Amino acid sequence: MKMRIGAELPADYVPSHEDLAESTTALMAQVLLPLFAENMPEDIAKANVEGILTELAYLFDEGEIEIGGKTYRPRLAFVDDTGAILPGVAELVTLHELAEDPFEIAPEAKITFAIDPVE
Repeated sequence: MKMRIGAELPADYVPSHEDLAESTTALMAQVLLPLFAENMPEDIAKANVEGILTELAYLFDEGEIEIGGKTYRPRLAFVDDTGAILPGVAELVTLHELAEDPFEIAPEAKITFAIDPVE
């Protein structure tokens, strides 16, 4: 699935990890909702999706994997179209806050979602 933000942005705007992470929670919500919505009312499906997103967000914020005496932490990272990782990965520990209300999308952002056809 792809998300397009159609709002006009300043020419010098550079998205931060926080901006992209918040958008990603909305994207994940749109992907997960159909899985639940076909078996239950939409309001309950949305509540379930929000719960799952919150738990995943806490995993990225607070999760740890210990291997050989070293600790590794999962983070949601973004790369640009050259493959370079955007700065700010390690500092993004508030994904659970950004995951709140993933279905509340400001109309002025002109956000659309599209599913790529399966090849």
